Amino acid sequence: MNSHGLTKENLLFALPAALREDPTVLALAETAAEFLSGRPEEIDRLRIYPEVGRLGEPLLDILAHDFKVDWWDADYSLEEKRRTLAGSWRVHKLLGTKAAVETAISAIYPETKVREWFEYGGKPYHFRIDVNVSNEGLDKARLRQVLDRVQFYKNLRSHIASGAIARRLLLRTQ
Repeated sequence: MNSHGLTKENLLFALPAALREDPTVLALAETAAEFLSGRPEEIDRLRIYPEVGRLGEPLLDILAHDFKVDWWDADYSLEEKRRTLAGSWRVHKLLGTKAAVETAISAIYPETKVREWFEYGGKPYHFRIDVNVSNEGLDKARLRQVLDRVQFYKNLRSHIASGAIARRLLLRTQ
């Protein structure tokens, strides 16, 4: 048996032993395995995650809707959309954590760091976001949009430290 690949043998190996004992189920499984193993090119076209870096904008918009990427913005650049979709699985898995906030915002502003209250001496259950805007420049409307999006993936009990937007974000310009 080939240890990798879409072959009839590999597909049948995945069939539970209890089902292999039933001649009707086994016959159906063999027919399906033979059919599927004969169509590797068609099946390969269905691979989405490894291809996110090459997908076009209209398909990225559709996938973001299908995968419930609630923080999606149709105005993101193509690269930002690709990074957002690629990181969305991790964000969903880690929803409500510091890592989810960092991953989601890093799709738009790479090198983003979240600092929790005990890391900077703030009020309990508050956090700050350290965003490197040196490459894009300071766009307050965009930063406000990012802050609004934080509500989708932050912990419900945690809050962004109060103050003006320039004080809420530790903006590095170097």
